[in-house]
Amino acid sequence: MKLILACTPSGGIGYRNKLPWSKIQGDLPRFQRLTKNGTVVMGRNTWNDKAMPKPLPNRTNIVISSQDIPDVITIKNFPKDVSDEINEIWIIGGAKLIETSWDYIDEIYLTRTFAEYTCDTFIDIVKLEREFMCWFKENHTDHSYEIWKRK
Repeated sequence: MKLILACTPSGGIGYRNKLPWSKIQGDLPRFQRLTKNGTVVMGRNTWNDKAMPKPLPNRTNIVISSQDIPDVITIKNFPKDVSDEINEIWIIGGAKLIETSWDYIDEIYLTRTFAEYTCDTFIDIVKLEREFMCWFKENHTDHSYEIWKRK
């Protein structure tokens, strides 16, 4: 399984259920290119994000929820209820799903901002750096693209 996300240097990923930054140049096309034709898994709050098209096109969309949601696959227990036949699974958020999925993640595709933003939702950046190794890093003006692989 892979995780794709953007965060601040301290691991901030959200503020009041929204992204804390307005735009990161090139991040959305990168997300689309990497996840296209794959399976994206998200929590209910990420699905409810009004800025996100419903469902994400050219992907199989799985939402973790106790309620059925039209136009997507809804499962209650992740990853237990995910078929072993699905390859190219991308976890796309939110923080609760990421927290419960650490043991299943093999690679992390991270966009890391150079600036800190006001955040109220964080990933465990210490766990990321302890259990994964940065395999690739490409610096840009205000962010870096990084690929982390499990040690």
